[in-house]
Amino acid sequence: MSLPAQLRVVIKDCDVRKLTLPSGIPQTLEALRSIILETFQLDGDFSLMYEDKDFGNEYFTLTSTEDINDKSTIKIVQVESTVTLTFSPIAESDLVMSSTPRSSHQNSEAQCSADDSLASSSRDTVILPDSCRLDPWPLHFEIPKFSRDVELILQEANKQYHMNGTSFDDARVKAAIRQTLSDSIFQYTAYPTDHHILQVVEALVGKFPCLKEPGSFSGMYGWQQSLKTRMSNFRRMLKSRNISCPEIEVNFLKRKDSSNQAPAKNIKRPKRAEVNYLPPFPVGETKEGLEKERLDLLYEVKKKHNERTITAKMAKTFAIRRLEVVHDGPSVQEFIERWPGLFREDQVKEEFRRITAIPLEATFLGKLDHYTPQLLKVMRAKGGVAGSKIRPILDTLCQLHSIDQQRDAVICSLMEYFGENNDELFLKCQENDRSSQSQTMKVLLVYSQDDPVDPVDVALVIDGTEVLTKLENKTKACILLMGLIYALNLEYPPKLKNTFDAFQKIFLELEPKRLLNKVQTLRNKLLT
Repeated sequence: MSLPAQLRVVIKDCDVRKLTLPSGIPQTLEALRSIILETFQLDGDFSLMYEDKDFGNEYFTLTSTEDINDKSTIKIVQVESTVTLTFSPIAESDLVMSSTPRSSHQNSEAQCSADDSLASSSRDTVILPDSCRLDPWPLHFEIPKFSRDVELILQEANKQYHMNGTSFDDARVKAAIRQTLSDSIFQYTAYPTDHHILQVVEALVGKFPCLKEPGSFSGMYGWQQSLKTRMSNFRRMLKSRNISCPEIEVNFLKRKDSSNQAPAKNIKRPKRAEVNYLPPFPVGETKEGLEKERLDLLYEVKKKHNERTITAKMAKTFAIRRLEVVHDGPSVQEFIERWPGLFREDQVKEEFRRITAIPLEATFLGKLDHYTPQLLKVMRAKGGVAGSKIRPILDTLCQLHSIDQQRDAVICSLMEYFGENNDELFLKCQENDRSSQSQTMKVLLVYSQDDPVDPVDVALVIDGTEVLTKLENKTKACILLMGLIYALNLEYPPKLKNTFDAFQKIFLELEPKRLLNKVQTLRNKLLT
């Protein structure tokens, strides 16, 4: 019989337990997993990692129980399951547009390490209210199936076009096409951008070249204008029928204050590829009922090990929280008092996923790691003042053994590459002088007098208030800052516009085709 053993088990960064094994360490990994699952009542699938003393206590994947012994430290890494979401078509009169998901552009490339698996706070399912959209705008818009008669007419028109170049011009059929396309567009957004409209029209004339318009330079201009008009009429129709649709209602004149009483003034609409910018209330819920849920949340967040309940209630109150953020624009301090459950690392990630329909940390780190080899080549070739600032940072990479430190160095180099000062984002301070009241948006690096190299704490400051602490490293702080910017509907820091544009459009792939000039140039170099 083996000697009794004890293991230090890291469930989360803030939850470390002791596991006593009276019969010693099990001979198989599966037996150890079973004991852990039963002892700590864990949900979902997970993998195990262990500290390897030969590599400075870095974590490695545990493949055999022979790698650990008495008093070893192991870490539990939650593994997110793949979820398939299927929609059923509903009559147009219900005005709830549904479809089978057409794109998995984030999932197909999210190849992450074990650390990346930790990135997603969801376990088995994506918790979203039934009123939310579940798919971001696709990279490649798929033209929906038209009615049977329209499909047959277009097939014949395509034959004529290929034979003699005759364009199709039937007002009735074109009206039916616009109707179907506007329904499909509304599944993703009520306010499509010019780029969205162009993408739809390109897909349309690509599939049905007979619909190209003679006399137009590209053959698409008329379709672009008519689709814009159709979407405007679609929104007006929802308004006339008194159907609850907050993302449209928020722009009614009667909802605006006296200084914004103009139809085209201060329009509130998605600006950074938000899928659920202002979702409707869940079916059967009222403002009063959701306010009661909010008050219950104030009590639930005070309990320990209550993540599941908090996540469920945060999902349920998502719509009313977004209404407060977008319509009322409360201060950060006021919002913390009303919604303290949001200002936790796991809930920032969940809120970002509710808004954009993609995982925050896994996507960011996956793309950062994917582009890092080419990024290093591009940044090492940078000349001038920016190059002179980048090279000392990159020269330290070979001395950094931690992947987190290497990622931090790449992020700092990227900022300098764009000519944006690191000091605009990262603020260093001493542990006994942690003043942040004058800071609008900063990552606070707190150092002790004994160790001026590695910070004892990394925190986020917004409007002079520390909103998150104990963030471990700069990269994680940047990721969670992106999450809070989306959650609180904040603007990017003006002096760091290129850095945050790269975060959003290169590392998170949100609106990746509408980039600032410097970011577009970098992206072109990364793809060559």
